[in-house]
Amino acid sequence: MNKEYNIFIIAYWHDPRFKKKIGGLIRIFDLADNLIEQGHSVSLFLPKIGFPKKQTVAKVIEILFIDLPILRPISFHLMSSMALLFKLKNHPDLLYARQMNSFVPMLIAKLFKIPSFFEIPNDPYLAYRSKSQIRMLLERMIDKYSIKLSDNIVVLSEWSKRRLNQLGGVPLSKVMVLPSGTDTELFRPLSKEECCTRLGLDPSFSYVGFVGSFFFHQGIDTLIDSAQNVLERFTDTRFLLVGDGPMMDTWKQKVNHQGLGRAFVFSGHVPYQNVPEYIGVMDICVAPHRKDTNQASPVKIFDYMACGRPIVASDIEVIREIIGDSRCALLVPPESPHHLSVAITSLIEDDILLNAMSMRARQHVIDNFDRKKIPENLIFALNKLAAR
Repeated sequence: MNKEYNIFIIAYWHDPRFKKKIGGLIRIFDLADNLIEQGHSVSLFLPKIGFPKKQTVAKVIEILFIDLPILRPISFHLMSSMALLFKLKNHPDLLYARQMNSFVPMLIAKLFKIPSFFEIPNDPYLAYRSKSQIRMLLERMIDKYSIKLSDNIVVLSEWSKRRLNQLGGVPLSKVMVLPSGTDTELFRPLSKEECCTRLGLDPSFSYVGFVGSFFFHQGIDTLIDSAQNVLERFTDTRFLLVGDGPMMDTWKQKVNHQGLGRAFVFSGHVPYQNVPEYIGVMDICVAPHRKDTNQASPVKIFDYMACGRPIVASDIEVIREIIGDSRCALLVPPESPHHLSVAITSLIEDDILLNAMSMRARQHVIDNFDRKKIPENLIFALNKLAAR
């Protein structure tokens, strides 16, 4: 009989767009819910933003923080550490901490002899470069001590594991890979016609779609630059961009400047539960990441596959790792509008290839990246620690 564990998960995030909306740490919520489904007890220590208690069946300890620059993380780290110390009376078997510029949770775990896992969701070495010198040194120091104090490091890809080893000197034996994955029950193939009807979109168009946060590294500027070539061959194509973020206005202006306003549809923010309907509209899904992206396990790729949609994506290592030999995606050089447009048009004109890729995508994600299976690896690693 498998042991039932009491697991504490602590994570910090802040996004002003979600103060009065559901959103945030989808991966953490799914991890907690799937651990509970396997019979474990989970408590989440999260900032009081984005209605976390509505997004999980786990027990949530909402941490109040001072909503001002600089004071947000400092106040969260202080209050969450106090809450964590108070809740130690419940005798946790594991502390799982998401990278958040504080090593205090890992120090508490070490002092009280609690096994600890430290998750690094993106490549820190690329992130450091974008910071000021002082902030870079501070974050590197915090991450260094968090890694040293933890029993296991969790990353989202083999690429990240190698980076930690090569650039950070972290032993490979201390690093485990838990990819983002997807909810294959929520994200599933849906009828394009029915989705278009519900969303008020014309099903006669071919839709090339993107889902995600509107950040520079997502490469939507490359998609916009490729659009004219696609439209010259297939005038009934529309580009559906689902999401929100700091690049929204910039990309809208670029679309209008190029005279492509009628061909692009910007949905704005969409609740996570409704995203499958939007992917259901799409004939082709794209992930045109820039080559310098630090997204170690892009969730959109898993969601696209679960919805049975063929993918055109940038040929970067983390995406190659996910796609493997599944043949459910066409990979193109990043930041190349020409290659992106050629790949998109090749799928639009080949229904047989498009349908074959769709079926392979769904099967590949079920076999390898269903989020219900991911906690099994976490528990396996915890069992190994407990057996020492």
